[in-house]
Amino acid sequence: MTSTISPSVRPAQTADDALLAPPGGTSAAASAGPSGESPRRRRSRFPVGGPEASGSPSEARGAVLYRGPEGALRELVRDHATAVGAELAAAPSARVACEVRAAEALADGTSLPAPGGVPLLVVTAADEVPSSLWPLALAAGAQAVLPLPAASAELLSRLTSLTRTRTGARMLGVVGGCGGAGASSFAARLAGAARRGGPVILIDADPLGGGLDLLVEAPGTGGLDWSRTATLGPDDGAALRDGLPVVDEVRVLVAGERPGPEQGAVARVLAALAPLGGTVVVDLAAPAVPEIADHLDELLVVVPSGDHAVRAAARRLRAWGALPLPVRVVVRRSGPLTPAEVAEDLALPLAAAFRDSPRGTVPLLDVRRRGADRAARELLAGETGAVGS
Repeated sequence: MTSTISPSVRPAQTADDALLAPPGGTSAAASAGPSGESPRRRRSRFPVGGPEASGSPSEARGAVLYRGPEGALRELVRDHATAVGAELAAAPSARVACEVRAAEALADGTSLPAPGGVPLLVVTAADEVPSSLWPLALAAGAQAVLPLPAASAELLSRLTSLTRTRTGARMLGVVGGCGGAGASSFAARLAGAARRGGPVILIDADPLGGGLDLLVEAPGTGGLDWSRTATLGPDDGAALRDGLPVVDEVRVLVAGERPGPEQGAVARVLAALAPLGGTVVVDLAAPAVPEIADHLDELLVVVPSGDHAVRAAARRLRAWGALPLPVRVVVRRSGPLTPAEVAEDLALPLAAAFRDSPRGTVPLLDVRRRGADRAARELLAGETGAVGS
């Protein structure tokens, strides 16, 4: 059966000239330019201690989400998941790599796509696949319909491939479901929360945004910016990373006072950074989502909890169409709707929810125990529906 879900692929790019060295031949890791050339940024009140982690990717496999009745079929699916080194999950989460759904779940009228767009496999205990099951599986976007135990070998093969952990950077895209959603702020806080897990790069990929460098109070930090990526080749990721300025242990790629990324530049940068490990957080402009989706592991849509924002987010989701990656919603609790209501209205899994931080707090600089910082930490830890209060 032909899959209707395209796997996330980071295609190789044509090599250009070598990446230019940082201006003046000096290290771009310094957090400020020469004295008097850029505003000084106050010291973080919550510095992250300790040396930078190695950023080696985890060898653990992704989890397998099972939907269907309890019984022999569920245990058979569990045995297959265990055989490939994966856990069987009962609810959606960031760790879920694929879904295995029993035929009974489709017959009950729940022939919906897998949550977040993860690959879907349908299993049945029948000796042969009933003809009535095929249209339901197609409507749900299933990659295959497998009769068990007859197709046991194929299920093992597919689970082995689908749950394999990528050996590269974890690519997280953050985009606003509407204007003024707070996506840039949450992207910065997500990058800050990822510091404990290894190297982090925060990318400002919104050419019409106000600039992440201003948001985190780090303007004029020097180092490489978008204007120096025109000749970036697929093997230049390490040179790019090492040339980026560092803000509170997070490397940042911004435009500064220059124009933002041109068409194709973001995809080129992500392809170069993908093999390096660590975490890459990308603050995206809404129109760029379809172009960049193949380079991301997950897309987080930040939506305020009001009817107007939810309607705008629904329109953006329809405009993007089917995306080849998990998509979850992050709810900014600024309106009358509950996070669960927002997630239900958008038909997206809830990744996190948070209340606005007090006025004057700066992402990366002012790390708080609650609010968006807590939600970001719990999201990265894989806790479904994390809610920062």
